[in-house]
Order: sequence, then structure tokens, then C-alpha cells
Amino acid sequence: MDFEKLKQWMEIAQKYNSGHFWNRVFDQDSIAKFMQEAGREEATEEQERKTAPNLPRTDIYLTDSQVIVLMELPGFRKEDVQLFVSGHELVVKGNCKLPMTPVATIQNERMYGEFQRTIELPEPTEGKNIKARFDNGLLVLSYMRKYRYEEHVAIE
Repeated sequence: MDFEKLKQWMEIAQKYNSGHFWNRVFDQDSIAKFMQEAGREEATEEQERKTAPNLPRTDIYLTDSQVIVLMELPGFRKEDVQLFVSGHELVVKGNCKLPMTPVATIQNERMYGEFQRTIELPEPTEGKNIKARFDNGLLVLSYMRKYRYEEHVAIE
């Protein structure tokens, strides 16, 4: 092994050194950052897709009686979004077109175009049980929780 490469690796490893160092070593974000800092490899489109945040941003809450999913979809209309559910999986597909035709893009932080996101629900449900509505740029989904009562199991 080349001594310079080992020295470079040690310097970068020291930047990450903390109580969770080895957890970060195997984290995809850390690997991509390490490779970029080491100058050995440019981030590929696949790596960028893996490290990109899951969009649209989503929160999931449990109440005593409901599961509530909030999804940020500013600029979308209900006609732009499709929902599919299968047990524990919620698939959200959408398409938001740019409201204008820009000559040049200076900054682009908002999401435009097609997207698809699969969300793991904490409890299974059926499509007929989900209520969905738009509220100030939020897609709000909710469904009633199904309670399972504990049963005593006899030991033979």
C-alpha cells in the first residue's frame, strides 16, 4: 500500500473521529464524502441519488386512534398527485410543472417534475380507509389504527 494514500486516509479518518466513527465508515453519505475529499472519485449520479434527501419531506405521527402522514407538496394540486397503498407501503407519485418558462436558473431549491416516493407505514391499512386532503401545501393522510389485544398464551 502506498504510504501517501494511507496518510491521506488517516487524516480524513481523524476528521470523522468520534464515538460513532465506525458507524459512519459504513454509512453511504460518509463513503461518498470520503471519496470526494480523497480526490479519488467524483460523486456519480447514482451516489448523489442515494445521498439526496427523500423528497417530498414527510412526517408520520401516531395518536391513540390514528396514523397521520404529513407530506410537503407546495405548488401541487390534488390532480398532480396519485396515492397507492398496499399493507404497510404507501406510494406517492406526482408531477409539478414549473409555473413559468425560465430563461436562466439562478437558484433551484424547489421540487419540480415527476417524483415517486415509497413510505413504510407503521401499521397496515387499505386504501378505502385512508382520508387524504390538501391543506396549505401539505398533503394530510390519516387512517384509524387497528388495535390488537394481547391474548394469553398457555405454555405446555
